[in-house]
Amino acid sequence: MKQRKKIVWAVLMMALAAAGYGFYLYNKKPADTRKSTASYSLTAVDLVAAFNSDETAAGKKYVDKVIAVKGKITDIKLDTATGQATVTLDSGDPMAAVTCSFYSDEMASVTKLKPGTTLTVKGVCTGKLMDVVLNKCSIDE
Repeated sequence: MKQRKKIVWAVLMMALAAAGYGFYLYNKKPADTRKSTASYSLTAVDLVAAFNSDETAAGKKYVDKVIAVKGKITDIKLDTATGQATVTLDSGDPMAAVTCSFYSDEMASVTKLKPGTTLTVKGVCTGKLMDVVLNKCSIDE
């Protein structure tokens, strides 16, 4: 009987520890890319060319990584209702570009930008749909 009681207590303690760890992971905030260093630094032209030449290899190299991308701004979209700011960087390819979605508190910085300006953006690459997409972006000084 004593041995059985020890086993029950051990199982309960492990279940409690697992539940606590699960609660911690559930409530953990995502990493802020503004404080992260970029794994790669390249131009919008090079990034789109990498995805166009071998999407699988580029995906393994860049997807889910913080990267810094430099390029010329072709379009700026601001949605003041949601606080969403998106900047499109020219890639030299008429069929693809680099689309950068910014943090909502970066709206003031994005409103100062003008099309035709060269800019370096740091964000998390999520892959290529029609364009190569960067999320959680910030302006890299």
